[in-house]
Amino acid sequence: MNDLLNQFTLDSGETFSVVNYITNIVLCAILLYLLSLVYVRFGRSLSNRYQLSKVLIIVGVTTFIIISIVKSSLALSLGLVGALSIIRFRTAIKEPEELGYFFIAIAIGLGFGANQLLPTVIGALVLFLIIFLAGKGTTRSMISQNLLLSKATTTGEDRAVVQKSIMDILAKNSSRTELIRMNLSDGQLDYNFLVALNDLGSINTITNDLTTLDSTMSISFIDSQNMTI
Repeated sequence: MNDLLNQFTLDSGETFSVVNYITNIVLCAILLYLLSLVYVRFGRSLSNRYQLSKVLIIVGVTTFIIISIVKSSLALSLGLVGALSIIRFRTAIKEPEELGYFFIAIAIGLGFGANQLLPTVIGALVLFLIIFLAGKGTTRSMISQNLLLSKATTTGEDRAVVQKSIMDILAKNSSRTELIRMNLSDGQLDYNFLVALNDLGSINTITNDLTTLDSTMSISFIDSQNMTI
């Protein structure tokens, strides 16, 4: 009975080692940094992978800190469950790949936080190897561009036909296309696309095709990031 009650105390009686804690958190951060490099290099997401790679490190280290605090106390563990139950994440994860990398970051934080160094390092390295082998034969340099289109529209114009024509042109000249924003205001139709191009020559081809579709269309390409998918 006393052993059960002791689990609910905040002090587990376990000696805290500053050296061990610092060693674990440094190793955890290094492994998470390697994960961020792997994600930037081999990820296939069209979103800004450089920005998300920094979030992976923060999520992993935060998980490490939480587990280091609650691992020796059942009371703290139960309190953590209650606290997390009221948290709602409003930002949707666009692609399953992003969710997978978040799970890897959390797993690394859990492993180091629970002081399971060897299983965590081996497991992470195996995952890195799998990602490398899976993407080795299909990776190629791509150019990510934000494409801004502005087109005058009139009442009764079939906007679905216009959008389909634009999408067909982009699909023909890019490997991936994502519609970020569409806005209709005061007779002006604005689009924001994120496109992955094989080379800069595709920009000229897309520009010529869009100009043929509508010579009055405003076309702007803005460099988003250099990426590899």
